[in-house]
Amino acid sequence: MTRDRLFAAAREIFERDGLQGLSVRAVARHVGLSPMAMYRHFTDKDALVDALMLDGFAAWEARAGAIEAEDPIEWLRRLCAAYLDFALSDPHRFDAAFLLPARRARKFPEDFAMGRSPAIGMAVTRIEQAIGAGRFSPVEPLDAALTLAALAQGLVSMQRAGRFASEAYFRRSYAAACERGLAFFTINPDEARDAPGDLDDA
Repeated sequence: MTRDRLFAAAREIFERDGLQGLSVRAVARHVGLSPMAMYRHFTDKDALVDALMLDGFAAWEARAGAIEAEDPIEWLRRLCAAYLDFALSDPHRFDAAFLLPARRARKFPEDFAMGRSPAIGMAVTRIEQAIGAGRFSPVEPLDAALTLAALAQGLVSMQRAGRFASEAYFRRSYAAACERGLAFFTINPDEARDAPGDLDDA
């Protein structure tokens, strides 16, 4: 029995039953293994949650790494769009990455200042580039990245809780909020685009 097969079972249980249904015993039962044999690979539920979180972050970091834009502000804009797409198209992995109470979750500021988050590191690099070009307020780049990340994650959390009347309205609200977030930091706010559509049309 390989760790990969056990992890696949854990993902299936998490996606079907949520965090409350996930346990070492549930995974063992799913694959026909004794709990004691499972402990060689995952010692407890926290280990399963950590593995799910790391898998979610790997999926997110692959998306962030695939963004192609030479202009740093346009890259940040596309990062916000990629985050939304990840949340809506791969919701279980998104939740595993950003919403699970994982033991090994990265913590601000130390883990991020040490470069342990590739996606935040990429955002910080673009913010530094924009500051160097005189197009972004001279703030601490990590603080600016945290602000934009909190804005995006907060909106997705609201959508998960059913606080938007429709997905179309949520998408427009999200796009508009991200543009306002970028406008807050840019030296020339005209660089931030108007979000498509009228929110009143939802």
